[in-house]
Amino acid sequence: MITVTELERRAFFTPNTLAEYLALSPRTVRDLIRDVDGKPARIASYKIEGARRIRPEDVDAYLAGRREEAA
Repeated sequence: MITVTELERRAFFTPNTLAEYLALSPRTVRDLIRDVDGKPARIASYKIEGARRIRPEDVDAYLAGRREEAA
């Protein structure tokens, strides 16, 4: 049997909760999680029974790639 700790069991974001978390518009989040003009989504997401969900780890990876160091 596999035991999952609370830290490992972070809840998925919905597009709306991710928009709130990142202080972005829901439309911007939708653009980040969908393929556009043949380019892959910038943040991976999962479609589960018609509902879109985003793993916090995928958000963390995206943000890490966007980080700018102080000048």
